[in-house]
Amino acid sequence: MKINTFWNIVLKGIGLWLFMNCLYIFPQIASLLLTSQIGLGWNTFIPEMLFGIFALISYLFISSLFLFKSEWIVSRLKLERHFTESRIDITISQNTVLKIIIILFGGITLINSFPNLVREIIQFLQQNELLKNYRDVAWLIFHSINTLIGYLLITNSNGISRFIDRQREK
Repeated sequence: MKINTFWNIVLKGIGLWLFMNCLYIFPQIASLLLTSQIGLGWNTFIPEMLFGIFALISYLFISSLFLFKSEWIVSRLKLERHFTESRIDITISQNTVLKIIIILFGGITLINSFPNLVREIIQFLQQNELLKNYRDVAWLIFHSINTLIGYLLITNSNGISRFIDRQREK
């Protein structure tokens, strides 16, 4: 494996991690919609919403840069420059390493979100309220989606790695 390929794999892993952390912005924006209008008024809503949208766009831009333009980042930062050897002796293909990273992130996401989903479901059932009256409905939906994403990352790692490689070639 070339040093350049190694750095591409590392940067794609970082990009996937950033994309997964980007998902935490959605329930924060949803809870902001509910609390700003009721408690503090519209004067705090607009700056907070703009900051939330800016953070979301920044996360998506940076993660897509790491995922799909990793070769540009390696050449721009000259990451392969200070190595004495031009190759690392690993017989695993880049696609296999990327699949392993995707499965690891899917497992970490599933492990982090499933207990929170169970907790939210138990709290919802204990309150005996309708879903529209439940105060943490945004977090319930978020943990449900996050658990589903973790499961889908684990089960569809082959297709996701092919998609990332195909986008890199464009």
